[in-house]
Amino acid sequence: MTDPPPMSHALVPGCESAAPGAGGHVYRRTLATPGAARFIGPAFVGRLPIAMHALGTVLFVQDRSGSYAVGGAVAAAGALSEAVCVPRVGRALDRFGQARVLLAGLAGHLLGAAALLATVWAGAPRPLWFLAAVVAGGCLPPVGTCVRARWSALLAGSALLPAALALEAAIDELVFILGPTLVTALVTLADPAAGLMASAVLLGVGALALALQHGTDPGPRPASAAPPERIMRRPDARTLVAIVFAIGIGFGGIDVAMVAFAREEGLAAVGGLLLGMFAAGSGISGLITGARTHDRPLRARLLRSVALLTVGFALPLAGIGVATMIPLAVLAGATVAPTMINSNAMMERIVPPRARTEGFAWLTMAVVGGLAVGSPLAGRLIDVGGARLGYIVPAGAGLLAGLTALLCRRYLPDVDARGLAPRPATESEPTSTTVPAD
Repeated sequence: MTDPPPMSHALVPGCESAAPGAGGHVYRRTLATPGAARFIGPAFVGRLPIAMHALGTVLFVQDRSGSYAVGGAVAAAGALSEAVCVPRVGRALDRFGQARVLLAGLAGHLLGAAALLATVWAGAPRPLWFLAAVVAGGCLPPVGTCVRARWSALLAGSALLPAALALEAAIDELVFILGPTLVTALVTLADPAAGLMASAVLLGVGALALALQHGTDPGPRPASAAPPERIMRRPDARTLVAIVFAIGIGFGGIDVAMVAFAREEGLAAVGGLLLGMFAAGSGISGLITGARTHDRPLRARLLRSVALLTVGFALPLAGIGVATMIPLAVLAGATVAPTMINSNAMMERIVPPRARTEGFAWLTMAVVGGLAVGSPLAGRLIDVGGARLGYIVPAGAGLLAGLTALLCRRYLPDVDARGLAPRPATESEPTSTTVPAD
């Protein structure tokens, strides 16, 4: 991965001073963490289906049923099932370790995906389509959550952890650029079912390879350890989840509104470009954020990044054509990754180590659940008043995130500039980055 090009610090939330050339150095040190090089590749492959499964479902079901509405409804059923199950899967990951849960989830997802392909292809009763989608979505292994937990365990107490979380945010953006592009190309050039099938194959390869890497697996919670408290009983965790849920609503609205906007302008193919610019802005700002030395406490950085996101998500309302929408998409995207990085860093600090995977899973649930709300809401507004009306969804979602952060800021704890203050829970955890042999 090449170093990001220079960008004005004012455009990147949470960026403070850094030594010249520090960016590439901190990422090289992060990637040199023992064991990291082995799980980065499989994790990337296994994460692509996150951006492929839903779209592949929509396009396949639409081809067989002739209705985008039916395709969207089936995909939404799977997304809602995923959102409901992710926290429970995260709890299981902490309790039993990643290998067993990843393999079980992979088996369930492949079974659900195969059932979805078979029932839709055979023209079975539509309730069976929804049932298969629910199984596939509910069992979808949270590969990104697993990787963040591995980084958190390997770099516990290290100043490199923010860079690792920033790297993960950039990879997420790359996934959401490549995944939909790959699905669209396969459906167009091969077969309507090809996108969904490719998603299942990539998940199988990536999740299986990750599950077999026991050396970096945080491992199951010791049998003698008391079960951790329910994360969502904590007001600080609820605040983070509420903020990220609002951001997820904005994601869903932006995806639909930008594609509709391009079509209204008579340039349907530009919709993918606009979404790519949004993701690129987020990825670049995330890399810069992770590479910098921060002087502000983590809570201050989080509140600042959410405030800028509130403004950024309203920017597309000012677009009067494709030429102006491209830079607005980049600027709006630039506010996303820093906010997600700071949210993940805060969650990593407030939950005890034995529940960190569940904590990350709750944030994943918030994004997925928000997407499931934002996409159909924007679609309804677009049907009524056109694409510009659809941009009200991300603007409103950004405002909701900002108000939540403002009104609930007292629940967010103060930690030092690197987010490395002692945890509130008195638990021991390994601080060495030595990785045992697989």
